Amino acid sequence: SLSIYNNFKTMVVAGSKGSKINISQIIAVVGQQNVNGKRIPFSFASRTLPHFIKDDYGPESCGFVENSYLSGLTPSEFYFHAMGGREGIIDTAIKTSETGYIQRRLIKAMESVMVNYDGTVRNSNRHLIQLRYGEDGMSGEWIEFQFLSTLKLSDEVFEKKFKFEISDQEHISKYYQEDIVKDLLTSSYILQEILKEWDLLQRDRKILRTIFKIGETKVALPINIPRLLWNAKKIFNLNYNLPTDLHPLRVISGVRELLERLIVVKGKDPISVEAQSNATLLISAHIRSFLCCKQLQIENRLSTVAFEWILGEIESRFNCSLVQPGEMVGPLAAQSLGEPATQMTLNTFHYAGVSSKNVTLGVPRLKEIINVSKSPRTPSLTIFLKPEIASNTERTKSVLIRLEHTTLRDICSQTTIYYDPDPINTIIQTDREF
Repeated sequence: SLSIYNNFKTMVVAGSKGSKINISQIIAVVGQQNVNGKRIPFSFASRTLPHFIKDDYGPESCGFVENSYLSGLTPSEFYFHAMGGREGIIDTAIKTSETGYIQRRLIKAMESVMVNYDGTVRNSNRHLIQLRYGEDGMSGEWIEFQFLSTLKLSDEVFEKKFKFEISDQEHISKYYQEDIVKDLLTSSYILQEILKEWDLLQRDRKILRTIFKIGETKVALPINIPRLLWNAKKIFNLNYNLPTDLHPLRVISGVRELLERLIVVKGKDPISVEAQSNATLLISAHIRSFLCCKQLQIENRLSTVAFEWILGEIESRFNCSLVQPGEMVGPLAAQSLGEPATQMTLNTFHYAGVSSKNVTLGVPRLKEIINVSKSPRTPSLTIFLKPEIASNTERTKSVLIRLEHTTLRDICSQTTIYYDPDPINTIIQTDREF
């Protein structure tokens, strides 16, 4: 509801500082104050403060602040807010030393890990950690978050945005020069190539949907193609009203040749070929979705010169983004974990008022993970349902009701210990068939 010119909103949307919670606390309601993850406790004579009646469990006496920062807090609200704030200050003081020690342990554990000249990641004992840094060999400083444009579209919208139609002469003559239009209408080879491109786009979408099952479209990739397209329009002063001289066949062959030149893993043996395919899978799908005939026809009408410039830029940026041998990726990873850990708050303010999120978060959880804790404070299990059940609320609830805590003891009728020195001629009857 805030204006797009509101400076607070601008700051949050740009990602500089703050969140929607901060804005809502300023203009709407500050919300429930917590101490130790609970509402404000009774301190004496069954009251939180002297001027509330005994055993008052109402929101006002237990720390719910209904005013906003803009309207101002009442004295009792201010007091409760100070109690909640005090916890944050104490947390910060305790946490600083903890995160410092966590970071030191991380750095000492990984200080010798580096990228070798054969592309593998190894430590000082030459122990192999990864065959390719990050599985795709990309260096962190070149990578940025981007969105996969094909993933969430319905079949109808996907076809409309990405399938190139050449049956309508009047339609394509608006976008292409005469000789290209004639070529498109007469050549069966071009039609085959365009259909192959459409099949590839559909295959990419299918593969991406199997990888990103929950529909997450944000991925970390090295080349920002929308920005390159925008730069090309500015550099080459492209006029959207004029037909283009860029032949669809050149687009298809140009993209195909470009993707063949993007090499992360050299070699022709089956393992190298598969590693290369896996390393370039996402970037290939990303490039194909932006540089397909239909997108370049309607949304980004490029000239041949601009298209060739974009292909060159993609190739050079891709080669720049490959990690250099000698890169000390161990300390880099340790610092990348340690830096946000110093900014993590122990209390789970982000889930204020959400009772289901009673999981250990922040620094205590990080300590559990690093110490490989045998008994985590809040053990949790995420269960993924089959698609046909996940989309049905009633069936989901029925699964939830049937879940119960089961240990090995509940399902074992008896246990026996056998001495079995020769596994090939085992004495256990049921194991012999294997």
